[in-house]
Amino acid sequence: MADAAHARVTIVAVTYNSAAVIEGFLAALPAGAALVVVDNASRDGTADRVAALAPAARIVRNAINRGFGAGCNAGLDLVQTDYALLLNPDARLAPGALAMLVAVADACPDAAIVAPAIAGAGGQRARSYDVAQQRRRAFPRKRGAEPWPEGPICVDFVSGAAMLVRRADGLRFDEALFLYYEDDEICAAARARGRSVVYVPAAVAEHEGGRSTPPSLRIRWLKAFHLARSRRIYHARHGRPEVGGRLLHHAGKALGHAITFQGGKLVEDLAGFAGTLSVRAGPGAG
Repeated sequence: MADAAHARVTIVAVTYNSAAVIEGFLAALPAGAALVVVDNASRDGTADRVAALAPAARIVRNAINRGFGAGCNAGLDLVQTDYALLLNPDARLAPGALAMLVAVADACPDAAIVAPAIAGAGGQRARSYDVAQQRRRAFPRKRGAEPWPEGPICVDFVSGAAMLVRRADGLRFDEALFLYYEDDEICAAARARGRSVVYVPAAVAEHEGGRSTPPSLRIRWLKAFHLARSRRIYHARHGRPEVGGRLLHHAGKALGHAITFQGGKLVEDLAGFAGTLSVRAGPGAG
């Protein structure tokens, strides 16, 4: 049964200097699923490692880093199976998880996106979904006391670290979001079409965020820049511009980190300030 379900799925992974994790990623993939790897101009031989270890995989070698969303779209364009599983190279599906996701998707034909629970290496589950994301923007509150769902549940948002997408829906990521908030936007797009996003707590993916790309000051700058930029784009589109507050937030933290000689955090807040300023004004900001 599991092999039949896996055969209906193409796994799409976007890599960027992911050589340190790619071997473990490939070794843990569910048997029988097709694989597409989109490499965003890695300089550490990631694509060559994939070619050597997974000769049946289709590999797209981008000449430049086009961003996570654009990479996903390039992979989705090659999918011919019923479903695509978008999976980060530092994520691992638990045994049986993929078959469970396919079963839920089959049972819920109105679901465009079906996603597993996300857990760290120690098994601690993350709040990788939100049942009320739109309302929470207007009335923020902490989520620690919220009960965990006991079965599949319709939600507003699921994490893009592991996400099953129904090919027939034709969903694509917004390439204006180079990094971060792409999963928020694609979930919003699915719901805007009247389609459902479903979280499946019994299916689990282990994900240690940040392991797919080696850390450096340059990477810290790029991540902080694009986090702030994508945040502004997304919130401008969905009714919460918050520009002035974010600029003050980054400026204040940068000053504090400069005074206390915390160079790495200073870099991140300067990048956040720059990323916020980089977006033109308007509801379609991008």
